[in-house]
Amino acid sequence: MIKTAAYAAQSATSPIAPFTIDRRAPEAHDVALDILYCGICHSDIHQARNEWGGGSLYPMVPGHEIIVASPASAHR
Repeated sequence: MIKTAAYAAQSATSPIAPFTIDRRAPEAHDVALDILYCGICHSDIHQARNEWGGGSLYPMVPGHEIIVASPASAHR
């Protein structure tokens, strides 16, 4: 497993705080990116705070606007 640094909400009322994700190694059908920064928008915050109907799962790592340094290779 690959240890990946992230920020996560542990519940609808907890602050977003440092978190470590265990990710599997990239496979042939995956795309690997070198992400430098990630932003969050209002919809990420509403989802993290479970304000849209009870479908939020925790821990949650919100954010989807990313800045990529350069494409990384999943396999060589």
